[in-house]
Amino acid sequence: MNVIQELREAVEFKDFSVKLIFQEHWEDYKKVNPVREIELKEVEKMLSCKGKERGCFMCYCKPCDRYEEIPFGCNSRICSCCSKRYTDRWAEMLSEKIIPKIPHRHLTFSMPEILWNFIKDNRELQKMVMDASYQTIKDMFSFIAGKSIEPGVIAVLHPFGRDVVFKPHSHCIATEGGYARDGRFVAIGQYINYHTFHMKWQLHLLNSLRNYIPRDIIDYCFINYPKGFVAYARPERIYKRKDLIGYIGRYVRHPAIANSRIIDYNWEGVTFYYEDHDKKIYFKTMKVFDFISAIIQHIPEKNQRLVRYYGSYSRKKINILNKKYNQSTITDFTEGKIKKKRTFYCSICHEEMEIIAYVKKPPDKDMSKITSWMD
Repeated sequence: MNVIQELREAVEFKDFSVKLIFQEHWEDYKKVNPVREIELKEVEKMLSCKGKERGCFMCYCKPCDRYEEIPFGCNSRICSCCSKRYTDRWAEMLSEKIIPKIPHRHLTFSMPEILWNFIKDNRELQKMVMDASYQTIKDMFSFIAGKSIEPGVIAVLHPFGRDVVFKPHSHCIATEGGYARDGRFVAIGQYINYHTFHMKWQLHLLNSLRNYIPRDIIDYCFINYPKGFVAYARPERIYKRKDLIGYIGRYVRHPAIANSRIIDYNWEGVTFYYEDHDKKIYFKTMKVFDFISAIIQHIPEKNQRLVRYYGSYSRKKINILNKKYNQSTITDFTEGKIKKKRTFYCSICHEEMEIIAYVKKPPDKDMSKITSWMD
């Protein structure tokens, strides 16, 4: 048994959760801390998750001859339960949009700490980070191919690190190659010159930010990082769509911390663990208000896009490629498969139940009134 499994088993029966911490401190936190409107909305959604006031599905189990309420989740970005479920469904749908029979690579782009607060204070710059990531991939792949090619890239802006500190970086799923002007796909192979890769990433990012952050910060980054900024391409090639689900879903809309990582909470402080890139386990203790601030700072503004599509994965071009490869569109997938997700099973016999009503308010205990709900 590894260390992480032991930690999870140690807290399995302890009632530590992000929701519990917010329930006990949110009102006091708001009195002394400024809160964005979107933060207030997302936290309130989480606090009402699966509550009676949200309504429910009313289901009937024929083998047990009993009714069961299935409460609605909140779909909040900071809810450990709902956020993961939403992300997994989204990633599964997105994987159907991937061009088949072409290997993909997972690339990560990071930046120095001196730039983090500028990205945090001006959230519009997050788009520029993703734009610069794509431009770096396009330039790098074209450099390897010896001609201008257009790769397909899905970029995700990931605002936090495993220690829940604001560490903006982007994750990209990219085709291993791109389309030339004549429409042919040009494969590039697995070799990547990291010196060139790092330098191109630094150049594109700093040029994008040049008009939005102080000139001396830009100069500092060029002078103090002569080898460029860190960018990394995972060596393994991804062929199967189901494998892409794991890569994409891991970084989209997942909450900053899972409940299973919280190992202690004593009203005043929260202790959690995380595994860093060096594969070592670290423990971190934060005051409760600092913990709440760390969680809600990652909530994006309304309509802010943290996922963008570039090159052959842009909306216009992917529709053409979908027809070329006779691949079902994401609309077809949604209409055909998402309905299967609304399947509920009896908590006693585990058989599939029949959904008989959508209830906006808590149902009456008198089950004879079920016909009124169906109307």
